[in-house]
Amino acid sequence: MARLSYSADMPRRSVATSTPREGEPVKMAVLAKRSGVPTPTIKHYIREGLLPGPQIRTSRNMAYYDGRIVARIKAIKALQAERFLPLRVIAELLEPAPSAKLRSDRASQRQAMTALVPALSNDASERRRKLSDVIDTEGVTRRELDELARLGVIEHRGSGETRGYSGSDLAIIEVVGEARRLGLGEVFPISLGEPYLRAVEQLLAVEIELFQRHALSAALPAPLPDVARHAVALGGRLVLALRAKLIPALLASASASASASASANASVGPRPALALNPRTPRARRRTKRPA
Repeated sequence: MARLSYSADMPRRSVATSTPREGEPVKMAVLAKRSGVPTPTIKHYIREGLLPGPQIRTSRNMAYYDGRIVARIKAIKALQAERFLPLRVIAELLEPAPSAKLRSDRASQRQAMTALVPALSNDASERRRKLSDVIDTEGVTRRELDELARLGVIEHRGSGETRGYSGSDLAIIEVVGEARRLGLGEVFPISLGEPYLRAVEQLLAVEIELFQRHALSAALPAPLPDVARHAVALGGRLVLALRAKLIPALLASASASASASASANASVGPRPALALNPRTPRARRRTKRPA
């Protein structure tokens, strides 16, 4: 880092009466004044790697910084205050310094979203049941459970005597067990787990995309993890409401299609049998000519 004499290399400007030019090195006091962010906070941003260090250091206690980072300081503070984002997430969202713009690439947004995983996990409060207990009470076999695990529908926890299920995995198995107790095993077979899983994965991909687009581009009324928890709950309620709305209409449409298909088949009638043409000449018998 360059060490310059102030009198020789730096213009004398008054913090109170002069405005730094774009990109001109400025003192920490100027950064604090123009950004409205206290000096200790700016130094903390520098330590966390969100801001570059001094451009020029003229002495041990005198340094000058890139004046363009004023907008970046304001952006960092706004992301903290309005969206309640932690600094490590902000570092992933912002373009490299001195830019104050958010990255446009999806990879950085997805990395930022990973910070929400602990907030949306409830492993600590999950119920847990052993494999033997599940088999005895839910009417499923070990082979069926292994097949669901192979397909990615459920996940085993532990091994040997400690092997069991908890949380969402246990809830899925209990749904299968309840269907069988109600005599609906053929209507709601265990094999439905895989197509349901694939359909829900597609729905969640849409939900996450929408959440990224809106939650990372607007002021939020609460910390991002709290907003994510509310969004998950509200999304679940919306899906239930839409299912209740659409199921009757779709069943009626399917019934109408089946009736139309049956009517069309009845109007055609059976095909007549093919008859031999009486005028078709018979094959002539070959006669042997005399020698």
